[in-house]
Amino acid sequence: MLSIYKSRQCSFDHPGKCGRESKHYVNCPLDYDTKMRLQRAALENDVKMPVIMKAAIDQFLTGWNAFLKAFCLR
Repeated sequence: MLSIYKSRQCSFDHPGKCGRESKHYVNCPLDYDTKMRLQRAALENDVKMPVIMKAAIDQFLTGWNAFLKAFCLR
């Protein structure tokens, strides 16, 4: 499992008052070639694999959000 980002855990009893940071995990099955490319990119750029995965997910979601806005689907 890969940690993709950290967020604040908020209490329902006290809205707006957030406690410690929590990690959220994504279970992502990858084919062998993709996994090797990810490992190679992490090693060559001295970056951890979850950082690369988070950046890729963020980029995808940003593009997806722009797509939805452009076609008035959101």
